[in-house]
Amino acid sequence: MRVTAFSGGFLLTLLLLVATAAPAHAADYTTSPRDGWVPNARILAIAHAGDRVIIGGDFTSLRNPATGESVARGRIAALDAATGDLIRTWSPSASGPVRALAVRDGRVFVGGDFTTVSGQARTRLAALDLASGGVVGGWAPAANGSVRALAAMGPTLYAGGQFTSVSGQTRTRLAAVDLASGALRAGWAPGADATVYTLAAAPDGASLLVGGLFRTLSGTARDYLGSVNAATGAVTSWRPPAGCIVPSNQCIVLDLAVDDGSAYAAIAGPGGRLTAYSLATGTRRWELRADGDVESVAVRDGKVFAGGHFCPDFAGFTRCDFAAVDAATGAVDGDFAPTSNGQIFALDAGPDALRAGGAYSRVNDQSLPYYAEFPVRSPSEDVTLVAGGSAWRYRDDGADLGTAWRSGNADDSAWPSGVAQLGFGDGDERTPLAAGHVTYYFRHAFTVTDPGTLNEVALSVLRDDGAVVYLNGVEVMRSNMPAGTVTAGTLAPSTIFGADENVWQTLAIDPGRLLPGRNTLAVEVHQAQATSSDMSFDLRLTAR
Repeated sequence: MRVTAFSGGFLLTLLLLVATAAPAHAADYTTSPRDGWVPNARILAIAHAGDRVIIGGDFTSLRNPATGESVARGRIAALDAATGDLIRTWSPSASGPVRALAVRDGRVFVGGDFTTVSGQARTRLAALDLASGGVVGGWAPAANGSVRALAAMGPTLYAGGQFTSVSGQTRTRLAAVDLASGALRAGWAPGADATVYTLAAAPDGASLLVGGLFRTLSGTARDYLGSVNAATGAVTSWRPPAGCIVPSNQCIVLDLAVDDGSAYAAIAGPGGRLTAYSLATGTRRWELRADGDVESVAVRDGKVFAGGHFCPDFAGFTRCDFAAVDAATGAVDGDFAPTSNGQIFALDAGPDALRAGGAYSRVNDQSLPYYAEFPVRSPSEDVTLVAGGSAWRYRDDGADLGTAWRSGNADDSAWPSGVAQLGFGDGDERTPLAAGHVTYYFRHAFTVTDPGTLNEVALSVLRDDGAVVYLNGVEVMRSNMPAGTVTAGTLAPSTIFGADENVWQTLAIDPGRLLPGRNTLAVEVHQAQATSSDMSFDLRLTAR
């Protein structure tokens, strides 16, 4: 289920990160994307090669957000990896969607639904020069159906998709061609009984992992995921268990990533899944469930990054379309917190940035359609804007304050003041509040000298039961609250109790929401019932 709300013209997509313990690894990447060229339609594939990044999809132009200049591009483009700038000298054009990319030996291999590239006949498969973008002459295997996945390994390019023939010979959704010549590999002819969506080379180069909609590989039972011998095409003994077997809503494997010991699968179905499998045995190491499809996955330095169409629930944590987890344990990372309002079809975890492409229009409440780059986090120290345990003005008298109290310039001078935690019933409150009400109100003012120096802002809230947070009068966060209009009588949909009462909910917000000088946070905490036995509130705001 996707939950969104609108306030003040801003799309507010829930992005709440729950951390029950410090993550084993700090997030590698910032949560704030950098400015960059904006495509005009979906990104379906990303490949990083040295000093450039290749993107493919449905787009026909890219726009410079700083100047407004628009440059035509035919569903494939190259960006400077260091700056994000469009490489203007690299301009091939495909006649249909580009769905898969692979880079090897100075060439960009392209798969999709096109029939021409830069005016030359190329039927769903093509090779481009990485330096110039020119179509490689003579390299022209032709597939009779959509190519959805590519993987380069050794001297071979492997392809998967919906096709049943390549270069006029029967190849049922899997094929192998020579990287140099494009000639079909004779004798390599495993088949899948339904669409292949993703391929991944095993680290040892001996096998090719295959994921998709299929239930058999070369007639051998393999539920959505299996592997074939890279040299012969024979189905291997590797047989991971399926995420589910539900005929009406199958647990399709949409993307794969591998490291030395594990394969990580992005899985759709009745609620999506991110699953880790042992490469040695095929056993399931861990599995995390979401309330929507997990559609893309990448792994780097002990961290697995997932993208998709889930919101607000990922493994019991509130996430919208992005998540990061510890590769060894599956523990959800509490520091990586971007959000989008659509689907994430492609992820590339590079040494310099995490790159994400999809069908979204906003990231972290900013207009940033279809493509985003999250740079590697700098080693700078956090700046505390509002510390936990700060003093807050509050109202605990059961009054209905309407909406004016949320404003940055509302007069709260007559409100009582106390330090957090504020609440009742648990015995750890520094400021006891009166019990017996549905809604409690809190306000705190703080100063920012120069918001332009802040690259990331993280808002963390401790709440029991639900909360809505406003920054300078604009809603920026909801936690355990229903969508739509919230009034003084709105109940939180569920009771928070036990260890969950001490879990901080963390949100990445746009630094542009901060004002130079005085800023105001306004928070309303709602109970699941007026007779609740306890209530808690604290908040911290940090930046980098």
